[in-house]
Amino acid sequence: MAYELYQMLEVSPQASPDEIKRAYFRLVRKYSPEKEPEKFKKIRLAYNTLCDPKERQNYDSLQQYGDQIPDLINQAEEKMHQEEWKNAIPLLQRVLMLAPAADGARNLLGLCYIHLENWDFAVKVYRALTKTNPEVPIYWSNFGHVYKQQAESLDDENASSNAQFYQNARECFQRAIKLESFNCEHYLEIARTYFEERNYSEAIAWAERAINADGKADVSNFDALFFICRVHLFSGESHKIEKTAQRIASLLPDSEEARQYAANRFAGMGLEMARVGAKFADVGLLTAAVQFLEIARNFAPSNSDIRETYERVEEMLAPLNEYEILKQDVLIIESFQRLAAFGLADYFSLHDSDQERKSNLDEIIAEIFAATTRSILDSVRRIKSHYPAIYGLNPDLFNRIEQGV
Repeated sequence: MAYELYQMLEVSPQASPDEIKRAYFRLVRKYSPEKEPEKFKKIRLAYNTLCDPKERQNYDSLQQYGDQIPDLINQAEEKMHQEEWKNAIPLLQRVLMLAPAADGARNLLGLCYIHLENWDFAVKVYRALTKTNPEVPIYWSNFGHVYKQQAESLDDENASSNAQFYQNARECFQRAIKLESFNCEHYLEIARTYFEERNYSEAIAWAERAINADGKADVSNFDALFFICRVHLFSGESHKIEKTAQRIASLLPDSEEARQYAANRFAGMGLEMARVGAKFADVGLLTAAVQFLEIARNFAPSNSDIRETYERVEEMLAPLNEYEILKQDVLIIESFQRLAAFGLADYFSLHDSDQERKSNLDEIIAEIFAATTRSILDSVRRIKSHYPAIYGLNPDLFNRIEQGV
């Protein structure tokens, strides 16, 4: 029934606020909550909607345009689900033309601008939403995301701007915390801003606040604890990761599904580090990858994929660790140290081209055979006996050198 709330109060859609108030009190006296509770509830609902100017405007728009507004919102949400942010915007703008007070649609519009990195428009949307709805935590949280993601989109040359955007983000998230102190995600977002600024002590402090936000320690704290593991990694305190992983294990419910979830999170982080470590032959990253994968393996010991990945990364790490020692070994001539580095570049596919690879190898071999026979043989045999992982990268090449002198 169109304009049903007005009919409930027995006034016309053109009624003034005073007329609506008078009608409400007249009907409350007639239909008291003691005698007719259901009728009273309907009258109260109608009054609560129509006495608020914004709610009344929304209601009037919905009555005037029937199903058009919900249909437009549904279409926009479908576009957003398909990540067609640009196509969702005109639909939401149309909604706001029909119903200017439709804050839900305005929030969706702000999300589109965030995904498109249209920061100026996103700021305008959430500045308006938080001004008219200062009591809604999600609007403050989304406003914080605008500033946070804007900071992350800038390069290091804009350090002063980054710092200001991160500070703006924290202020927005803190407003959300005042309204929703039990929601751990607001605290964790502040922790992430400090992490991006490499302020690791504050990042951990806010992550711990996230854990304690609802006054209980349970599986909902997993994300905060996993975040703390990442902070320990990047702050150079990887020795603390295992202890944090034990905290996670103590919170997990006794189910295979929960342990598998934890294993997959740690394995995913380990794989990410392993890929970067392999790309740059980085000992530190591959060592950390092994640590994360070992924790994953402990959570899910029967997962063959995790076990195989762990063993593969360990294999990558072995020749790198040996090379770090070999570089300082005075009993191996410098040309063989170069050959070991060449073998690692082969293993991790670091050569820019086949031509570069051939040129480097020819140069190294020529340098080796310019040395004395004794130093060549001693170097080969020492690599074979003391650095098996380096030797195993290309045993045929080492054997040919040994036989060629």
